[in-house]
Amino acid sequence: MADLVSGEASESDEELQDKHKIFAAEVPGEASEDEDDDEDIYEQRRSTQVNSMASIYRNNLLQRKLIENNIAIWRSLTAFTRSFVLSASKQLVTTDQMLIKSQINLQSAHTSLQQAQKNAQELQTRVASVMTSSFLPHINIQKAS
Repeated sequence: MADLVSGEASESDEELQDKHKIFAAEVPGEASEDEDDDEDIYEQRRSTQVNSMASIYRNNLLQRKLIENNIAIWRSLTAFTRSFVLSASKQLVTTDQMLIKSQINLQSAHTSLQQAQKNAQELQTRVASVMTSSFLPHINIQKAS
């Protein structure tokens, strides 16, 4: 029922180093040795070595992708921060300029109000002096009898 089947014979020394002799039992009703789906213990060990190498490559690829994505995120975050800071600084400069203009206008208004107050005080003193002085002489009128 279970016959022992030997694997392919190697054709050169190089192939001998690369391939292993495979002995497998053929079970009736199962797939034959010719199909690629059949794996033997030795091939499984070899495939795990290949998988571990592929895993390392995938990890390196994964690491490269992570680094690329981190750089992209860093660049976009930097660009966002830069644009945010630039717009905020422009708004602050504009606000500062408006405050300086308002301060100049207030100082000008303050100076004008001080001058108006001096003029009003001077006018009040002149009106007071005019009211207290007798600019019309006192005239006595006698009645004729």
